Amino acid sequence: MEPETKQSAYHSSAYHAAGEAMMSFKPINAIHQHLCGIHTYAHDSTRHVSAHHYCTHLSPDLHQCVIYDSDEPNARLIGIEYIVSEKIFHGLPSDEKKYWHSHKYEVESGVLQLIVKGAVPGVATDAAEQPAMLELHKTYGKTIHTWAIDQTPELPLGPPNLMMAYLEQGDIDQKLLSERDAVYGISTEAKRELRKTYLPDYTPAGGADQWAKRRKGVKFTPEEVALKK
Repeated sequence: MEPETKQSAYHSSAYHAAGEAMMSFKPINAIHQHLCGIHTYAHDSTRHVSAHHYCTHLSPDLHQCVIYDSDEPNARLIGIEYIVSEKIFHGLPSDEKKYWHSHKYEVESGVLQLIVKGAVPGVATDAAEQPAMLELHKTYGKTIHTWAIDQTPELPLGPPNLMMAYLEQGDIDQKLLSERDAVYGISTEAKRELRKTYLPDYTPAGGADQWAKRRKGVKFTPEEVALKK
């Protein structure tokens, strides 16, 4: 190892040691759920991104998730998602609802998966995910990606993007889904069949998924305005 590399490694190690000993990570330590799904851009349904959600439940009606492109130590932070109950969604202003998507199909299809440690057997995973999926089935998400990882993987460039969940089978990026299943040794098809046995019939609330129903995309575009002072 070159001297400069050795020095860099030493400083990195010392930095992490000092951080663990002296700093508080309470918000991070409150994360207790890891979900993996696939998002599509609200203005371009041909683009798909794998999304690892690390979630904290602030209340029964509000969850907040940080989103990474993988679950590796060097994973890139690409966005956030807020998840609300049906009760909260019903109370949102009409103009706000266009930013929110339902989770019904994402859950029913098996696209959304609870990720557990490799040593946990499949039967235990199936049991652990059932209460989570029953809850998420009737929730709504507002997802913003700040890093268009599929176009600029080196740096988080450009404006943020509104993301949406899948609503029907034909929307899904099967290649990305198969790659995800292979990595974690899971079967989206098997999860879909299992969830049929316990998920109730449900019709999402009006106002969600407007982008798909109207065939209109939603895109954030920077606008120059007068600075308020």
